[in-house]
Order: sequence, then C-alpha cells, then structure tokens
Amino acid sequence: MRLKTMALLLLSSLAIHSFAQKNRPFSKGEHYLSSLLDNSIVFDTANLVSGINHSRVWDTENAWRSWNIVENFTYGKDRGSLPMIADLNSLHPYFRDKIVELIRVCKAQGIELAVVESFRTHAKQAEYFGMGRKYTRSKGGKSKHQYGLAVDVVPVVNSIALWDDQVLWKKIGVAGERLGLRWGGRWRSPYDPAHFEWSGGITTYELANGIQPRVPASLANVYPCLGEEVERLQKYWDAWETEQAVSARNGSPETGMHGAVKP
Repeated sequence: MRLKTMALLLLSSLAIHSFAQKNRPFSKGEHYLSSLLDNSIVFDTANLVSGINHSRVWDTENAWRSWNIVENFTYGKDRGSLPMIADLNSLHPYFRDKIVELIRVCKAQGIELAVVESFRTHAKQAEYFGMGRKYTRSKGGKSKHQYGLAVDVVPVVNSIALWDDQVLWKKIGVAGERLGLRWGGRWRSPYDPAHFEWSGGITTYELANGIQPRVPASLANVYPCLGEEVERLQKYWDAWETEQAVSARNGSPETGMHGAVKP
C-alpha cells in the first residue's frame, strides 16, 4: 500500500512539473527562438531550383552598348555631331562613386545635376578640337575624359539647363572640391564650370602609357577588384573608340544609337 501511494505521488509530481514547464513564461532567448519557429517561411526545397530563371545571362562583353548617350543640343548647346556618352558606368570606379556623391550632395541642396558627358572617345575629342578653342585645347588622348576620369554636368531647373548661373556653379564647384575633385570652374582659359576630374596625381602622359591612378590606401578594401574592373572598362572604351572612329571617318553621327538616349 505504501509503495502504491509513493508511486502515485511520484507520477503526480512529474505531471505537475511537466505542466509547469509548458506554462511557465519564456525566457528572452526561448521566446525569440519560438517566434522564429512560429513566423519562419517554410521553403519548398524540392522545387527551389526549378524556380530560378536560368535564361537571363548578363552579357559582360556588350554591356557598353547599353550606356546612356546624349545627342547634340539635348542640353541647349552645340556639342558636335557625334553622340556623347553620358553614363556613369563608363567612369573609373573610384571617380564614378565621387560623382554619384556629388550628385547626391547637390540634390540635398535642391540642385538637380544632369550628366552631359562622361567617357569620351579620341574621335569625339578630335571633333571638339576641330570646333575651336572655346570647346577644348586638348587633342585626342590629352583629356582625362579619354580615361574615364572626367565628367561634364549641368544644373537643370524645370527641364532647362542653366549654363550661365554663376552662383549655382559656385555651389556645385565647391561641393565637388570638398569631395577631392578638380573643378574646371577654377580655370581661366578655358573656363569650364561643367567639368570635374580626378586622376590621383597621374598625368595624361602617364595615363596614355597605361599607368592607372591609385585609390587611397584606406579605401583599398572597398575596391578589391579594381584592376579587373578597369581592365573590363578598357575593353568597353576600346569598343566605343572603334565605333566612333568609323562613324567619324564616314561622316555619320549614328555612332552609339543602340544606346539609351537621355532625355
């Protein structure tokens, strides 16, 4: 009888303990894990692979064909018959990110910037040179544009490019200089407030001989594949060089018409 009573007491104690464990408040860790289990999405791993679209393959060989271009007089100025490449993806990665930041900083001040021209071919540079000194004093290969290290921008208000607003240009120029960019608005001849460039102290002669500027050592980890990116860009630049050189020889402005024309 005593053994039976003890057995009943033991079973009762276990039942009470089990009930208490089930109904006691969760600790923070247990509550978090429980919420994950309750709210997690259950994936159908059997059909996961079949849902991936394998048909889309990024065409790295012809990515340059999708770069934005700008036609003559788009922003109210005569800039020659050959289209202008106006795509930030055509720029050196470090310089590109500087221009992205410049656009962001200006936008925060209520200034909308349009990219008029980024990378520029030798043929396009030669066209400018032939249009007179008010356009450029640099022949093909002598401009930072040919190395993806220069860009021309313009402030736009109500869809109108404001080329002659000196107060606005000064705000934009100072913003660019604070980012470590060289501003053409400081030049006397030719005065070129739309122009920003960066070369890390490398001259155009060195650039022409294949020497590339180095990004600050503190940012090296931000651009771990910089060499490969620049090498790929060089292939894209070469492709554009070939297209516009042929177009210039044929006297046709059709070069780059496969690209997206910016409004």
